[in-house]
Amino acid sequence: MPTDQEIVICGLDGVLALIEHRLHHLYNEEGVRHWEQFHAACDDDMPNLPLIERLNRARAEGVAVLLLSGRSQAVAGQTRQWLARWQIGYDALFLRPPGNFTPSAEFKAGVIAQHYPGATIRRLYESDSHLDVATWATAQTIPCTLIGHNQGNGESREQFELKVVRHACEHTVLYPFYGDDDFAWGERAQQLGLGICRLCGAAEQREEQHKRSLQARHYARERGLPPLEGSERQVAWAETVRLGAFGAIDKVLQWVARVNEEAQREDPDYWQSVQQGITRSIGYLEEQTDAKWWIDHRHGMFNNLDSGRALLSAIAQERGYL
Repeated sequence: MPTDQEIVICGLDGVLALIEHRLHHLYNEEGVRHWEQFHAACDDDMPNLPLIERLNRARAEGVAVLLLSGRSQAVAGQTRQWLARWQIGYDALFLRPPGNFTPSAEFKAGVIAQHYPGATIRRLYESDSHLDVATWATAQTIPCTLIGHNQGNGESREQFELKVVRHACEHTVLYPFYGDDDFAWGERAQQLGLGICRLCGAAEQREEQHKRSLQARHYARERGLPPLEGSERQVAWAETVRLGAFGAIDKVLQWVARVNEEAQREDPDYWQSVQQGITRSIGYLEEQTDAKWWIDHRHGMFNNLDSGRALLSAIAQERGYL
């Protein structure tokens, strides 16, 4: 492809195709994501008509439209039929190969680098559920328009328009508004605009996580805990988990000091075994330097007395300290 070629890149799920009717395959009471069923139900997607008009205008100007999606190639035939049914024009279609589980940003950046080196990307349309792609695009100075999710009435799925919402962070996001026409879409758009966009929210969350990680690392050094081992991301996450766990342990130790005298009077032998179990369990936790261990055991580790007691009791029983 010539280096001066302009292209527009557009995603499918949650971008060009409205998918609220099949989200239950991913978010359900089972807590299991059924990806095959999710992709297989793409036949019934409603099209994002205003976005299609934008893409058609770009093609009329000679700009190539590339449809690039993490959707599985297993439904490539269904996808092409859906595109033909809704008369959606495009110049290339790329779907995720079977067995490819790379992050969306890495997958899409790889496709672009391989098939469109040197091309000028006029705009990238992406779902605000794939913030990694938006972050990558921003870093590459590629204009990126996020399509926000607005479920509306899932039964009719009749779309009315694509609204531009300017968020409090001054970023704009396009939201497809569809569903029951009794709903006050103007009010909904205004409510959305009062908050920051998903991309800025994610950036704030990362910054807050970074601060918590630094605090946790400082606490670990002060307490004499060994450094954790693992990837940078794993260690940052595990540090905060360990911080919460030892915060709860501190509350247990305060409780032990508070009830010690009375417990000694009531049953000194039992109380001694309890204290020994607590001491040995704390020692075991202090020796855990694998970040993955803390991540895998993070559930239920809260910075409160009950959580601390439950944690130490579970360790003591598991290790045979009682």
